[in-house]
Amino acid sequence: MATSQFSTCIQRLFSEIGFRHEPFPSYDANYWGPFHRWMLDTLGPTSSWGPKKLAELEHAAGGVIERSYPYASTELKLLFAKLTAIAILIDDSIEDEAVYDHLVQFSAKLYRGEAQQNGMLALYHTNMRELSDMYGEDSVLRGLATVPWINYIDACLMEKQIFTAECQRSKIVDPRQMRRCENEDGLALKFPHYLRSKSGIAEAYAAGIFKANKNQYLPLTKFIKVLPDLTFYIEVINDVLSFYKEELAGETYNLIHLRTRSISSSRVHSKGVDGEWTPYDTLQLLCDEIREATYRIDGLLRLDECERKMRGEAVESDIDDVDVEIAMQWRGWRDGYISWHLECRRYKLGFLECAVTSGMQRQE
Repeated sequence: MATSQFSTCIQRLFSEIGFRHEPFPSYDANYWGPFHRWMLDTLGPTSSWGPKKLAELEHAAGGVIERSYPYASTELKLLFAKLTAIAILIDDSIEDEAVYDHLVQFSAKLYRGEAQQNGMLALYHTNMRELSDMYGEDSVLRGLATVPWINYIDACLMEKQIFTAECQRSKIVDPRQMRRCENEDGLALKFPHYLRSKSGIAEAYAAGIFKANKNQYLPLTKFIKVLPDLTFYIEVINDVLSFYKEELAGETYNLIHLRTRSISSSRVHSKGVDGEWTPYDTLQLLCDEIREATYRIDGLLRLDECERKMRGEAVESDIDDVDVEIAMQWRGWRDGYISWHLECRRYKLGFLECAVTSGMQRQE
């Protein structure tokens, strides 16, 4: 896929959903200072990573939380940043057999109330407990915020098993076996996103949107109906904006390639010249689905009306301050999450950030 095709597709999505690239925040010493020390003195010694890799991990994990939760307290941001850093480290360490053996036992030890023998996993468990405490008596939101971090471990193990099978599949030369695999892909149209949803931790990040600090309470009934679309948004925006770097690296085990394979095997044809369904077709399809999900979230949370109320314009009389809080915290996530992807070195999207920001300046 050409860079220009990718850029055009993403910029169109940003325009359709009304993305706003906010200025980069000034340095927050109260957030970055403690997080930096924790990375060096606490997390670092539990891993085999050197200073350079740890610095990149700090940049990625700390940045996504800072950008995505502009209304959150420092305490909440630090907890999410720490858990995010450990989750990335777990994913990148799963090929280490010693780490893998501990990951296999993580859930069992957790459910039996036994101590984790691996330092990184013990730290992971500690931060989950602290996050649980943050949610107080709100048992539903607490479950949404903490359980996905537990499930993430098993999701990583699931992906490892499936990826191992995928590698073996790629070596198949028997035409009959290949036809069987293609038939399975065509019948398993929903599996690629199911696999992605298991490792996305999206419900936990969504719960963070609606709990800016320990004392904030937002009625569950005012936002619960957006969660299916919101978790989809969180997972798929990441996959769409990760796709460029993954294509550069030649990676094919991701949502876009797996879904392309499923759609192609189900005999769906593209409108292109040769009629073959391609990863670019899937990228466009996902952008359409993100756009529709965003519209539904905005509508359910009455974002437009809340923003008009903040500007002092006349709105429906039942819009109250709680509605505005919820809508603004969603708006902060929706724009901040994309902004982070454009700015983070990991994604190599500097060309896209320049195109987006210059386009916005021309509109002004």
